[in-house]
Amino acid sequence: MVRLYASLFSRIIYYMVSIYWGMLIYHFLFSIVFLIINAIHKLSKTWGLCVLFIPSMLLFLYGFISSFVLTVTTLDIAIPDARSNLSVVHLSDLHLGPIYGKSHVSRVVAEVKRLQPDIVVITGDLLDGSMKIEPDVLFPFNEIEADIYFSLGNHDDVFLGLEEVERTLRGSKIVLLNDEAVMNNDVNIIGIGYRLKNETLVNKLVNLNVTYDALNILLYHAPSLTLDELEGYNIQLHLGGHTHGGQSFPLYWDTLSPFKYVRGLRTSETGKTHVHISEGAGTAGPRLRMFSRSTITLLNIHP
Repeated sequence: MVRLYASLFSRIIYYMVSIYWGMLIYHFLFSIVFLIINAIHKLSKTWGLCVLFIPSMLLFLYGFISSFVLTVTTLDIAIPDARSNLSVVHLSDLHLGPIYGKSHVSRVVAEVKRLQPDIVVITGDLLDGSMKIEPDVLFPFNEIEADIYFSLGNHDDVFLGLEEVERTLRGSKIVLLNDEAVMNNDVNIIGIGYRLKNETLVNKLVNLNVTYDALNILLYHAPSLTLDELEGYNIQLHLGGHTHGGQSFPLYWDTLSPFKYVRGLRTSETGKTHVHISEGAGTAGPRLRMFSRSTITLLNIHP
């Protein structure tokens, strides 16, 4: 309904349904707990209410409130191939759409401006794909002085489509890198759109301009390649997202299983290659966060 009728009313309905869905998930989990306990020891209605309703509501409220917390983290990364110090703000998975809009963008931009990075990157799922949004939602990004580069995620490309993404980017300073590379001073930034198969990703990576005369930073949505594979392609830093750090148990924990790296910074044994997987600055589906956090990350890179 939201895709067809992107109005304030449909957004409110979407938001309410997502809240109800989140509540239902935890109610279902504690229903199982209730049935197990009740099979062992018959519970009164009062105790049944305590076991079933109260814990599920408390967990839901915790997850819902946690989703509004936006955490800024700072990491130092030593990369031998870096020619100079470089500060990069890593954003991912904002999921702009029915739940997150222009006010959320403004909040993220305010934090980024405070950090004063050299470069800003967005590694996929900038848009949720559940509804079309107007380009002015992205205009707050124009307040950032640094260059901003963006690679497509599955919600951007598969759910929304390249043509609609390009329409939404009009008027903003966000540069889409769709299977292409660009030099920014002595840094080679490579953006590859989301691929379902690793073989397709590797073919794209091989055909792009991976240089041995600069620091190569790969923007790719999913943590699909290992540190050893990345080092073999001369990628010193892979920035991605997709997993949401699990987002909220039990939702989206299935996104963790296919990947070796699901959140945070990992470094190869040689120290030459690094992977940073963002937990995302938004959420997908119900607005819930548990055992994860919405994050903006400042990466301070030095030789």
